[in-house]
Amino acid sequence: MATATCWQCGAHLSNIITPVSRREECSQCHSDIHACKMCQHYDTHNRTGCNEERAEFIVDKERANFCEYYALSSRAFDDTKLIKQRQAKAQLAALFDDEECDSERHDNHEQKLDDAINISQNHTQEPLQSPCNETPAQAAERKLRELLNQ
Repeated sequence: MATATCWQCGAHLSNIITPVSRREECSQCHSDIHACKMCQHYDTHNRTGCNEERAEFIVDKERANFCEYYALSSRAFDDTKLIKQRQAKAQLAALFDDEECDSERHDNHEQKLDDAINISQNHTQEPLQSPCNETPAQAAERKLRELLNQ
């Protein structure tokens, strides 16, 4: 049994049976584990993408393959991609003045329940929307109305 970190989502993968089956997937994001990006021989600086000289050239490094030289890597996840993604989401939120909205837009079930109760009690036609729960079209309409003072 082996452990590793998924190259795609960074999830901790434990109890992986070695040799790794071609059909093995990450339990979180369902990306293939028997793929070049999860191999110890994977190298982005090499023109073929592999340090193993005898291995066949694989076009899609993210999909499962039949490489005979595959060796599971525990260092496949690159968190710089995740950090850049979080920074971009934070910059986007700051651009649209949505600091109160989490970048993941967590659903608050209690708030939705309270909104539903308020709607039924007030018998209003428009649902109560917080900026985090509105669709992009609703956000654009709201901002347009604010600009036009309506």
